[in-house]
Amino acid sequence: MLLSKIAGVVLLSLASLAVAGGNGPVVGQPAPNFIGRTLEDDSYRLKGDKGQPKVINFFALTCKPCRQEMPELAKLEQQYPGVKFISVNTQDDKPEAVAKFIKSLPGAPSHVVLTSGGMQETFHYLGLPHTILLDSDNVVLMNLVGFTPANMKLLHKALAEMDKH
Repeated sequence: MLLSKIAGVVLLSLASLAVAGGNGPVVGQPAPNFIGRTLEDDSYRLKGDKGQPKVINFFALTCKPCRQEMPELAKLEQQYPGVKFISVNTQDDKPEAVAKFIKSLPGAPSHVVLTSGGMQETFHYLGLPHTILLDSDNVVLMNLVGFTPANMKLLHKALAEMDKH
């Protein structure tokens, strides 16, 4: 019990560092819901997807840093099989275009969700890529703005802490 409280404090501290400027959903609060379709054409609702921690990565086909970040997230997904990694296309793109984009990358998270837009207004991020870490109840633990080595280190550290408990 004490260790989980300590881990929570560490994660919230890291999250506070990662959201300078208040960019993204509020740390410590449930993530907003979103609905979309997977590349396999199954419906997806964040609200109904509980029970394991998640890394949600918002991307667009035209975002060059997104193209760099997704393979790094795919590597983390391999390291942390207990965490679900979901890449969310923030634009109203055709599934074929998103599938082609994903296929062109050296790696990408296993789960890709297509939306009809509105993610920026719902999740309050200022730019892409934007990545959030959620606990198993979809409470926001961390916001990461942009693709940087420092952000990847923060995410890796937070995932390692979660993995210990």
